[in-house]
Amino acid sequence: MAEEQRVEWPTATRDERLSASVREVNRRSVSDLLTATSYPTPPTPVPGCATCDELAVLRHLARHEGDGSRETDADVLLRRHQRQSHPGYGEGTPTRRRIFRYVPYSIVQDGSAEPEYEACCVSGDENDCGAASGRHPDPAEVEEWQRLHTQETRHTRYRRCFADYSVLEPTA
Repeated sequence: MAEEQRVEWPTATRDERLSASVREVNRRSVSDLLTATSYPTPPTPVPGCATCDELAVLRHLARHEGDGSRETDADVLLRRHQRQSHPGYGEGTPTRRRIFRYVPYSIVQDGSAEPEYEACCVSGDENDCGAASGRHPDPAEVEEWQRLHTQETRHTRYRRCFADYSVLEPTA
């Protein structure tokens, strides 16, 4: 008789499990949207209100131009205006189910922008000196300014700042 061989599968890492979960949630939410039979009705303007009419016109123009984002923005603004200026109007309409998707991102330094370095003198008897190096792309320039300022004033305390630009990139 042939002996059965048992195959050991490697255990998924935390990131792999999270990725699989996110993929499944996204798949379900897309299929829910595709099979939805009704969409929420857009808010109706309050008769005689110029702001409501203006926002309804913006929504109509956006729909006519095929700009779904602007159309949604107009709906949101109209609903917000109605809640603030016409409390109770349109109540009883069902609220829409919201679908949130989690997308993992990594924060990375933006390669198209240079980091900036700066120092400010916080020495002084009663008040801070306040002298500043200005922003520089190289920390050596700021350190040299600190040395020269210390030689001239004997001040030895500085607040140093580093600033860079970051970009969020999807990791999936």
